[in-house]
Amino acid sequence: MARVPTNVRLFGEYLLGEQSPITEKDFTHQELSEMLRMVQEQESRNVQEEANLQRSLTAYQRNLETFDPSKNLVQDEKGNLVPKYTEKEYNDEVQKNIKDIERKLDSYEKTRNKTAVGYRDERTDSAGLKIVDAISKSFTSPAYNIETSLGNFSAHKNKDGTVSIKDTYDFLGYGHDKPVKISMSDFLKSLPLAITRPEAFGTLLSRVFLADRKRDVDITLDNKAKTAKTFKESLD
Repeated sequence: MARVPTNVRLFGEYLLGEQSPITEKDFTHQELSEMLRMVQEQESRNVQEEANLQRSLTAYQRNLETFDPSKNLVQDEKGNLVPKYTEKEYNDEVQKNIKDIERKLDSYEKTRNKTAVGYRDERTDSAGLKIVDAISKSFTSPAYNIETSLGNFSAHKNKDGTVSIKDTYDFLGYGHDKPVKISMSDFLKSLPLAITRPEAFGTLLSRVFLADRKRDVDITLDNKAKTAKTFKESLD
C-alpha cells in the first residue's frame, strides 16, 4: 500500500489541529537526504557569491580616486563625446557601490552559521502545479514534498556537525509574521482557480478559516541525513 505523501499528511494533520512539533521523523530518508542536499547546495552558492562580492569590493576600492575623463564617454545633445561623470559623481558612485557590497558582505558575516534555503524549481505560476502534476510530484519528488511542507526555510549549523531547521508550519506566506486573512468575497473570487491547484487551494482555505493556526518545525539532520525509521516508513 502506497504511503500518504508527506505534504498531504502534514496538511491533513494541520486541518485536524495537530499541535506537536514537526520533526525529522515526519519525513522519509530520501526527503531528509534531499533536505540536507538543498542546504549544502545553498551553502556552496553562498560561498561563491561571497567570493564574487569580495572580488568586486577589491576592484571598486582600486577604482576609487582613479577618475579618467577619457573613459565612459557619452554623446551630448550636439553629438559631441563628453565624460559621463564628473570626478565627484564618479567617486560618489564608486563609494555607493562599495557601501552596498560591504553591507552584503556584513550580512554573510552576521549569518555565518545560518543558511536560508528557497524553492529550487523556477515556478512560472505562483499558484503552484495543477492537480495531476501536483499528485505526481507528491508521490515521486522528495524536493517537491519538502517545498510544499516547509516552503522557504533556514538551517543552522551546530557544533556537533548536525544541522537544525527551526521554523513554523503555517500559511502566512514568505515575509509575513502575522496572520494573512482573506475575506469571504475574495475567497469566492479566488476559488475557481484555486480548486484546480492544490497548493493555492490549501493556502486559500487556511487563510480564510485557519489564519491563526500554526505548528512548530524542529528538524535535526546529521551529516548523512539518516535517522531511526521514520513515522511514514513504519506505515509500510
